[in-house]
Amino acid sequence: MKIQLIGHASLFVETQDCRVLMDPVFGDTFCDGLNATCPQREVFAEKIPEFDFLVISHQHLDHFDLPTLASLPNKKVDVLIPQDRTIENCLRQLGYSRIYPVRDFQKIKVGSTKMIPTRSEIPVPEYGMIFADESGVFWNAVDTLFAPQTIQRIRAEYPQIDLLLTPWHISLEGKYQYNHNFAFPFSLYSYLFYLIGLVGAKAVVPGAQGFKYINESAWQNQVVFPTTRERFCHDLKLAFPEIAANILTFDPGDTLTIDREDLQLDRENCKFARTIVDDRACLDFVPTKIGVPLIDSNVENHPLPFLTEQIERQIEVELPQFITTYQNSVFLEHRHWQVIYQLEVIFPDRTQIWSIDFSQPNITAVKGRNPLANLFTSISASCLYALMEKQRDWDYLVCSGEYRTFHKIYAVARHGIVAAENSVPKDPLELRFPSVFIAGKHLDRELSQLVDPHQASLPADEDDNPMIAVGNILLKSQKARHQQTDANELVKQ
Repeated sequence: MKIQLIGHASLFVETQDCRVLMDPVFGDTFCDGLNATCPQREVFAEKIPEFDFLVISHQHLDHFDLPTLASLPNKKVDVLIPQDRTIENCLRQLGYSRIYPVRDFQKIKVGSTKMIPTRSEIPVPEYGMIFADESGVFWNAVDTLFAPQTIQRIRAEYPQIDLLLTPWHISLEGKYQYNHNFAFPFSLYSYLFYLIGLVGAKAVVPGAQGFKYINESAWQNQVVFPTTRERFCHDLKLAFPEIAANILTFDPGDTLTIDREDLQLDRENCKFARTIVDDRACLDFVPTKIGVPLIDSNVENHPLPFLTEQIERQIEVELPQFITTYQNSVFLEHRHWQVIYQLEVIFPDRTQIWSIDFSQPNITAVKGRNPLANLFTSISASCLYALMEKQRDWDYLVCSGEYRTFHKIYAVARHGIVAAENSVPKDPLELRFPSVFIAGKHLDRELSQLVDPHQASLPADEDDNPMIAVGNILLKSQKARHQQTDANELVKQ
């Protein structure tokens, strides 16, 4: 069996008996211009071989693309769709006539090949699809949320799944618009790992989520996709080390071949699709930067070369030395949770990112994005320098909006994940420059601008009526007030 990725959820599957085109989307943009494929790809539609079945998993526009369906030359092909009258009506208007709405677990047989639609718990008409022939069993789960009962039913038919193309993006689509929580969805991510463990596939590949938002909607790329593909595969290998060698990535133009006990991945050998640019970094989850962008106005007018030199020395030399010195005390939790810290510093003219991996024996600050990072900080360069020089405190940093942080820290197990919710490791900057380190310095600086040094050195007037501490009570004598009242009465008389 051969599976070729055209892009996002578009697949070309070739079994021993038939060829299947599933969820074809060939355009550079789709979903009414909201989305584009990511990574960027090129499709040579004229080179796609003839196929026996067209399969539509559901009516979302990144799977059910009318321009692509209109462009396909063979309208007499057998089309498998969910129980969805909208899909059926659209296809008939496009000229398709052999349309078959299928039920969950209904078997489609061609020679030794079986195709079985698998149930989704999401309340829209949709399905995943099992492809099985004598060479192996492939489950394309598409976007479905499959339940343990579905897994039990599939494994009763096929005790061994050779390849699972799994959903993995735990999308937060619409959370911001409806004012819902769009922090990292620990519970859903944990449940996904539990389900993958129940499937027990010999190989697991993250599927779909091959798109990005574009134009005016591009801001959603920072709040919709809470994990990276690299991090997901990293977590899979921790949870299921016995199949670590068969946890693979799949890009447009790649081919996966199942031949009984063997699974082979061939990169960029597809004749009708290829990856042009891997631009998936634009999908990095940064919920703290939605709204007003973080900029450095540099109100103190620090020379940029000086600012750069001071900050680079702090991050690349002094901070790693500090962490190394206290890694078994102050940073014990960071090592326990295997924190990978990503620090983004916004200079007036550019942005620079460093990462520090606490799971490594030697602590170093490495320039560049780390797709495995799980603790994130963004801070303006001038605010970081003010922190280093004790000129600003943490209240100022937070309230100014020039400091932002979030985390997605958890431990991985085959039955799910354990989130660091009750004891989240702190930002290393907060430990490097704690409030006690800064206390008083910025106040002294402000006082120096308000108080005459000569006046401040004069002895204070003696208080002829001081307060007296008696146990836990401070007493103030009323005598002076009474004397003043008596004097006023004499004047009136």
